[in-house]
Amino acid sequence: MTTLLVLCSVSAHARQATSLDQIDGCLVLPVAAVDIHLKATFEVTLDKTGKLKWITVASYEPHSEAAAKAALLLSKSVERCWPPGVKTSPMRITVDLSKI
Repeated sequence: MTTLLVLCSVSAHARQATSLDQIDGCLVLPVAAVDIHLKATFEVTLDKTGKLKWITVASYEPHSEAAAKAALLLSKSVERCWPPGVKTSPMRITVDLSKI
């Protein structure tokens, strides 16, 4: 099984880091994202209760139309897998498939 690298680019409390690790086991990776070795950063905004309110693609590599589409699909998976208990907002999450 491939290990997925999910990085949080804001400092998070230990409980939040553990919660963010839960995303790794839940993500459904688009085939295109794996094939092109996508590295994408998402900005996540939470509401006052900690539920995901908004997710946007902040950046992606490689720069191509296929990567843009794969990053958008991957953002939907991150949204679906968002764990409860995370309170830091906004935050950036990086999913790095470039080393797979």
